[in-house]
Amino acid sequence: MKRSLSAMISSLLCLSLLSAGPVAVHAASADEDNTIRTGKEATLKEVLKDSFIDSGTLINIKRLDLDTVLKLSLDHSLNYRLLTYKLTAVKLNEGSLREQQKELNSASGGAGSSYRLPESIEEMQEKYGEIPEEMLPSLYPTLETNMVVNQLLNGVGDIADAMNKQIQGQRDQLIAALKQVEMEQSNTVLDLEEARIGIKLQVTSQYAELLSLDKQRTVAEKYLEVLKADLKKAELMQEMGMTSAVKVTEAQREIQKQEQQLEGLKSKYELALVQLCFDLGISYDPNIELADLPDFTPQPISRLNRERILEKSFEMKRQWNSIILAKHQESHTRATNASNDDQKDLLELNVRIAEQQAEKTRIELNKKIDELYSNADLAYKAYENAENDYNNAKQDNIHMTKRYDNGLVSRHDYDKSTFILTQQELAKELVRIQLYVVERSVEALEEGFIM
Repeated sequence: MKRSLSAMISSLLCLSLLSAGPVAVHAASADEDNTIRTGKEATLKEVLKDSFIDSGTLINIKRLDLDTVLKLSLDHSLNYRLLTYKLTAVKLNEGSLREQQKELNSASGGAGSSYRLPESIEEMQEKYGEIPEEMLPSLYPTLETNMVVNQLLNGVGDIADAMNKQIQGQRDQLIAALKQVEMEQSNTVLDLEEARIGIKLQVTSQYAELLSLDKQRTVAEKYLEVLKADLKKAELMQEMGMTSAVKVTEAQREIQKQEQQLEGLKSKYELALVQLCFDLGISYDPNIELADLPDFTPQPISRLNRERILEKSFEMKRQWNSIILAKHQESHTRATNASNDDQKDLLELNVRIAEQQAEKTRIELNKKIDELYSNADLAYKAYENAENDYNNAKQDNIHMTKRYDNGLVSRHDYDKSTFILTQQELAKELVRIQLYVVERSVEALEEGFIM
């Protein structure tokens, strides 16, 4: 009766919707400003409201340092926020499944009765004792009734058994589902911590790149001034007849080339700054001041044992969880005898697949560990070379300063020599910044974050 009533209600609702006509078309024709109203779905001809697509409230910041960048990056990371929502959803799902499990554990389809009525004279006499012969004919209708009643009792028992099997099957499915949800929850916790480390590393790299571009831009502007001084010298010497117009042309072309490079650096800097501002949820300001990276003394990278890294690896932990889940599904299904031979073979195969996948991941991660440590060694070597070049340039500049003080070289030549020291200082600083990022990558590696 309830099913037929539900069917009638559904039919009436369908008829009322059909008689009302196409809802989306009606809404589109009624909304003449071509903007989607609240509660209406998006269609081809409509545009979205500004409130849905704008960037929200952005923070105004005049100065950035790495600590501020790291804090804002986590506060405004949509991926990190989505993972926290996912973890909450998984926990709620687990709670819902456990409530269902409680209900199923207390549920029962009943039990069939073992009691049966006598269906023959012998059974009657066995139960009630000797029966007079003259009464036997009157018992035949009773015996027929008893047979019918016994069949009904047997049918009820079969139904109860079937219902109990179905309920037990649902219990088994819930146990498997709960194990899967528990593993998903564990993996999401791992994903959250991995995301936190990854976000910090990524934004550190972004900030370092931005800082490098800013320093390159500053030195490029200084070099442009040096080239302009070269041009003035060439023009002056040409006026004095001491050089040809070719030298002037060459100086002009060098200036043009440097201006183009400077514009390229400015464009790269502006793009990197815009992207960082979006990631941090701050308003774009081309004049934002950038603080230098925290002071640190570059040191050779000491390698941690591979096994110590892998035992912390987020990816290896997820692979371990996959093996545990596959083994649980295989053992649980075998214990409940709820599958055929093919399904049992499949579950055993799933365990082997999970184990092989873990082995494949282990090999790949070992390669990445070696690669990162090798890159770290190269980065430190590059810093040592840059430091040597800077010290040599510094020594050369000391000699040039003495010659300039003694009037042996012109101011122009002295300035050019000083700028060479500036260039070497920049090269050393750029490598130092790169090494700082590499060291943070090694720290992340040793925390289990293997890129």
